[in-house]
Amino acid sequence: MKRLLLLLFFLNTFPAFSQTPPTENQKLESLAKIWGFLKYYHPTVAKGKMDWDAELMAKIPEVKKAKDRQELTAIYTAWMDKLGKVKPCRSCDNNPPDSLTRNVTFEWFQDSTVFTPELTQRLMYLRANRNQGKNFYVQRRYPLFKTQAYFPNEKTYETLADYPAEEYRLLSLFRYWNIINYFFPYKYAIGQPWDQVLADMLPTFRKASTATEYHLAMLELSNSINDGHNFFQTKFTAAHFGFYHVPFKFKLIDNKAVVTGFYNQELATANGIKLGDVITKLEGKPLEEALQPKLKYISGSNHAYKLSRTQFFLFNGSTNTLNITVETDGIEQTKEIKRYYFSRFGPQDTTLSQQPWRLLPGKVGYLDLSNLVAKEVNTAMKNIWDTKGIILDLREYPKPVSHAVAAYLKAERSHYAYLTYPDLSYPGVFRPNSPWKSGSKNKRDNYKGKVVLLINEGTMSAGEFATMNFQTAPNVVTIGSQTAGADGNIVYIPFPGGFKASMSGLGVYYPSGRETQRIGIVPDIEVKPTIAGTRRGEDEVLNRALQYIETGK
Repeated sequence: MKRLLLLLFFLNTFPAFSQTPPTENQKLESLAKIWGFLKYYHPTVAKGKMDWDAELMAKIPEVKKAKDRQELTAIYTAWMDKLGKVKPCRSCDNNPPDSLTRNVTFEWFQDSTVFTPELTQRLMYLRANRNQGKNFYVQRRYPLFKTQAYFPNEKTYETLADYPAEEYRLLSLFRYWNIINYFFPYKYAIGQPWDQVLADMLPTFRKASTATEYHLAMLELSNSINDGHNFFQTKFTAAHFGFYHVPFKFKLIDNKAVVTGFYNQELATANGIKLGDVITKLEGKPLEEALQPKLKYISGSNHAYKLSRTQFFLFNGSTNTLNITVETDGIEQTKEIKRYYFSRFGPQDTTLSQQPWRLLPGKVGYLDLSNLVAKEVNTAMKNIWDTKGIILDLREYPKPVSHAVAAYLKAERSHYAYLTYPDLSYPGVFRPNSPWKSGSKNKRDNYKGKVVLLINEGTMSAGEFATMNFQTAPNVVTIGSQTAGADGNIVYIPFPGGFKASMSGLGVYYPSGRETQRIGIVPDIEVKPTIAGTRRGEDEVLNRALQYIETGK
């Protein structure tokens, strides 16, 4: 009998004895999540009367010292006790449909490695009875409209050292991670669990031993959301990739760089570089291999868009020379060329010389939407009205003219997209906005010919939104390649030190619910530039559009 009682005692107490204490990083991960959750959910914290950054930094050493989850729970419980009792919320909508909650992830409440059941219950209660009024730390960018979140009251710490103490580095990581966790509309589409990103990046931020390593950590973190709307740079990240530039422009095709233009043709010629040259290796490495370690530092929603943004990453460096291998007629030749400070190239001509609309051979109209302004739309459409087809070029960022053009293509108004915005009363939930519609308001006659949309990785954000708009017109086909896959207004995220990252702030979807984030616009007819065509100076995508208008195939 005594043996049986002893066995039962052992079995009942085994979990307590066998509980593995959380690691220091696991404890800090839990702090990041608790701190952010209280920041956006707790009614007392939401008032902004406490210095919540200071609260975090005071808790870091306490959390590190906790020996087990009981001590960790005691720290968090005392913290929440200090904030005061949370009253039951009668206005909280705790049962939104699943379609609105795919970004809501609170499985971490159940992590028995760091939380006791009592603390889990307390967190769940706060989630159900969360803050419903204004929140000091997150606001609506335009108060009268249901639009993206805005973070105007985050401390910027402008005088912070370039390489700050660990608590400030952790503040950077925790602040950014929580803003994405609750207010990035595409968190579900990042490509990996956001909790895992925190676990992966925490050692990187802690181990950073120089200003450059820390700033590269911020850059890597901001790119981990796989969103082409992220733009982050500091003097340290720029210096890491080098201030010396090659004097030519290029496009990556089939893992080779084809020279497509010049920042300074005289300097390019002096280095033996000419239009159409094909570069296959950099310092003896195939370009794909040379680029691989840099990709995590290049912003982009998909690989095609990342490749389009390699202009100041691939051939840049901290020395004024580099070795490249150039392929000519199947024969490779390696040579040393010079790099220069960009200022050496002189002023860059950014003007567009061609008229934004014109007639092409075969009675085809052409509109360059990156150069067409609203006041010219009526004239342009009248000039190309009696044509067999119209080509709308969306391969560069367009002017805001898509609704004006769509009024000529669609005889009646119709729904082409809807947006989702963050519900600040339930952080993590995104709700649909009013449908976006376009077309003629007075049911006038619409264009009857074929309409071809030209797209590629340069079709981004407003370009993708315009493409979705035009796709609802009759007789429309898209030709080209995968677009950038980033749409939905830019939101800036402040890092301590006066730095800013950015993200897409609104979700953008087709009326059916189909998304474009990361996927981009999928062309009806895929056409990618070839090395041979690029060397000949051909616009193969435009040529394919002309063929389609002529043959219907």
